[in-house]
Amino acid sequence: MNSRVAELVFHGYPELLEGDLTRIRAHLVRKSFLAMVGRSEGIEEIIESSVINDSVIADTVEAIIGGAYLIDRDLVLRTLDEIFNPAEVDTDELRDWKTLLQETLQADGLRPTYRVISKQGPAHRPSFTSRVSVDGREVATGEGSSIKESEQTAARNALEILGIRPVPRSTVEVHVSA
Repeated sequence: MNSRVAELVFHGYPELLEGDLTRIRAHLVRKSFLAMVGRSEGIEEIIESSVINDSVIADTVEAIIGGAYLIDRDLVLRTLDEIFNPAEVDTDELRDWKTLLQETLQADGLRPTYRVISKQGPAHRPSFTSRVSVDGREVATGEGSSIKESEQTAARNALEILGIRPVPRSTVEVHVSA
């Protein structure tokens, strides 16, 4: 699956640099995306497990794809081409908001600090809230299903509060042949 998605991204975005291609590929094969695919196909309802979270659903999707690949390779490749369409990637999700905030603040000799201020929800589906501060002052907070996600959201919110708007990435039409 990973190699097919890499191929789709490579052929779909010939003008992008390797780092951007890697971010798009990683986005398309990450657990939360695979879990979203699984939920949209109703896989969550057929899993028999005491814990059903993104990881379990994503692993199930991967197992189904792997098993189907052994039976009908061409069908699986065509299906992957439809499911993992790089043109449908929300490019905002590809941005590393923490790095952008850090680079922006470093120009003024400042650096952001992050702190988790709350964790809620059950162990199999936690929700985190993180705060980003600059020079000892709280700038923004963010929520997410992981500490990393909550910090990214906090950094993105801080950039908005500070009036920093990243350059929008262009939309690219993707055409891939099997």
